[in-house]
Amino acid sequence: MKNVFAFLLIGIAILILDFLFNYSEDEFNIFISDQEIESLIQAWEVQVGRPPEENEIIGLINDLIREEILYREALRLNLDNEDRIIKRRLAQKITFLREESSISPPSGEELEFFYKKNIERYFLPRKFSFTHYYFAKEKDSRKRASQALEMAKEGKLPESDPYMLGKNFVEKSSNEIERSFGSEFITIFKKPSLDIWMGPVKSIYGHHLIKILKITPERTPELKEIKEKVEIDYYLKEKQLSLEKYLDELRKKYKIIINPTYNFYD
Repeated sequence: MKNVFAFLLIGIAILILDFLFNYSEDEFNIFISDQEIESLIQAWEVQVGRPPEENEIIGLINDLIREEILYREALRLNLDNEDRIIKRRLAQKITFLREESSISPPSGEELEFFYKKNIERYFLPRKFSFTHYYFAKEKDSRKRASQALEMAKEGKLPESDPYMLGKNFVEKSSNEIERSFGSEFITIFKKPSLDIWMGPVKSIYGHHLIKILKITPERTPELKEIKEKVEIDYYLKEKQLSLEKYLDELRKKYKIIINPTYNFYD
């Protein structure tokens, strides 16, 4: 009887040790689906420009298995705990999944309402098409530009320096021009004249002669002209609102505790 009891205790001890030091069978099973392999093959084709050969497919599968094994071991060792990079990546992933959740297409009335509510977003400022001659500031730019202006007025082609952004500019707003040439340059466009050479005009790079070829008036386009853009903006806004609502609902489940130093946080 004592022997039976001893064997029983040994058996229980073995079961406990097996439970404590061994994974379940499922944790050692790695299942690779056809979809995963096909996804890897498609990614390969996009990057390399051709389908992978058989040995290359084997390499892709081995890499996937290696990654899965290392991932599971990292989880077993709790390496994911308190890792800011992993937390941020997972937060980004759930954000992406939530934003990609189904959002119904807007009705005509909804799109019209969104367009009118955000109409300032679609305002098109006045734009200019112009050409110019450039004279580098390192080469007595003002004097050369003044001499070139006289030549241009007589219909002669003056010699100028190459400009890194090119000679001709089409449909550029005042802000775009200022970003390319500087704040002093833009003053000539405040009271523009068409089809005459003007200058010397100072920029951050030197001096220029400018001829404005066309002025496109400012305007707000009709919804039908920019319907596709408005729809994209609508979807982006709805995704943002959906995510914010989702976070508000989740936040109610959690109790936020912050150390006294920052107890002003709401």
